[in-house]
Amino acid sequence: MNIRNSLIAVAVAATLMTAAVARADEGPAPEQRMQRAFEQLGLSDAQRTQLRSLSESHRAATEPLREQMRTAQQTLANTKPDDPNYAAVTAEARRNLDAARAQMRDQQEQFRSQTQAVLTPEQRNALEARRAERRERMEERRGRMGEMGGGAGERRGPRQGGRQGRQR
Repeated sequence: MNIRNSLIAVAVAATLMTAAVARADEGPAPEQRMQRAFEQLGLSDAQRTQLRSLSESHRAATEPLREQMRTAQQTLANTKPDDPNYAAVTAEARRNLDAARAQMRDQQEQFRSQTQAVLTPEQRNALEARRAERRERMEERRGRMGEMGGGAGERRGPRQGGRQGRQR
């Protein structure tokens, strides 16, 4: 292995380790969730190959959108209200964020329809049942968080910097 390949391997390993540490509290990594879903749905090897390929293509297609959203969010977070160009800068960042979100939704819908096309009707039904269970568990967790006095997604007034929570 030459030096360039070694550096790439180290960079990939560091990225994966960082992602694993960051996701430690979020449950299994996407690859583990995908593998578990493959097993539970009883996918054939051909289906697994197709779905992995679709997933990799989707990830590559959405990475620029994720970066665009991160950049817009950072701009919104870092622009101070006393900046003379505050209104213009934040309006542009919001437009960029909204455009990236719309494109991301389109990509998600396209990915979902492509993956659904790979599955048999029985597998689609099983997948939908898994999704419903996951939504139910998420709602239960949200309910428990609300009972404890707050949680993700709940705003209690102005955010740092004096700006209000996002309007939806």
